[in-house]
Amino acid sequence: MVEHQDETRAAYDGVVELYASMLADRLETQPFSRNMIGIFAELVRGTGNLRAADVGCGPGHLTAMLHDLGLDAFGLGLSPAMVDHARRAHPALQFDEAQMEALPVKCRQLHRMRTGDGMCIAAG
Repeated sequence: MVEHQDETRAAYDGVVELYASMLADRLETQPFSRNMIGIFAELVRGTGNLRAADVGCGPGHLTAMLHDLGLDAFGLGLSPAMVDHARRAHPALQFDEAQMEALPVKCRQLHRMRTGDGMCIAAG
């Protein structure tokens, strides 16, 4: 597992700017995904616990959208370079390195959503 994670980390580290530019307006051009995320945020707000983790946050665009929708969103990513990019792009938000197998949050206490394009968000 570690070798695969190292390869994945290195791959994302090597394409940060390209990947970020490809996703820059992605949610604006995909109304289904955007609305699904909006509904998720609305349901989370209804619980009263606004904390939300964007697992595999990439350049932070989804974390920023969750924040704009009223959630206390933070991003978690495997790639140090991608996390650094997200921190620069969204300095008011929290981004940390993490592996999905060892998240710094208790997943059993989180509501989860995974979209068809691989985005994974969780909220307390």
